[in-house]
Order: sequence, then C-alpha cells, then structure tokens
Amino acid sequence: MTSIDPFDTRPDPVLGARLRECLDAEDNAAFAARVRARLPRAGSGWEILAQWARPGIAAGLMLAAALGYWMVLQEARTASAGEATEIASGDRPTSSDGLMSVVLGGAR
Repeated sequence: MTSIDPFDTRPDPVLGARLRECLDAEDNAAFAARVRARLPRAGSGWEILAQWARPGIAAGLMLAAALGYWMVLQEARTASAGEATEIASGDRPTSSDGLMSVVLGGAR
C-alpha cells in the first residue's frame, strides 16, 4: 500500500495491480495449484482429534477443579446452616457462646 493514512478510502493502485495480476491470469489451474500448495496439509481425522485432545483435557481438568471448589463451598455453607438449625431447634435455651461460635464460624 502506498498511502500512509490508514483511513484513506481511495483504492491503492499498486495493490490493485498486483491483485489483478494474480486473479486475471489465464491459467486458472496453475493459480489454484499455487494456492493449494500454500495451504497446510490436512492430516487424518485422528490427527486432528489428537490436536484437540490436550486443550480439551486441560479444559476438563479446570472445569472439574472449579466444580470441586464450588461443592466444597456449598458443603461449608450447609454445614454452618445445620449447626444454626440444631441450636435454634433445641429444647434447651441457647447460650450466647454457642450462638457466637455459629455466627463467627468457630469449631464444632
């Protein structure tokens, strides 16, 4: 491109000439062969799946770790709710020490 301004809307004569030279060639088969020669070689279906395997396994491990972390958090929430339910539903009057241990997340 000959223009320095990236927002210039006029056609670039140098680029246009090179594109016309490549695309207006009489020998379409030679042009198609040159394009195909520059394409990467495709492997078998198993080779393509093998390329996807590593990112897929990594994504699966990350998802499993996130799910495990979420389950641990849910267990901690339900455990503290269970203690509060036990204290609130008891026949004995609730002591302030027992209530504070539940509120502050103290030891069981």
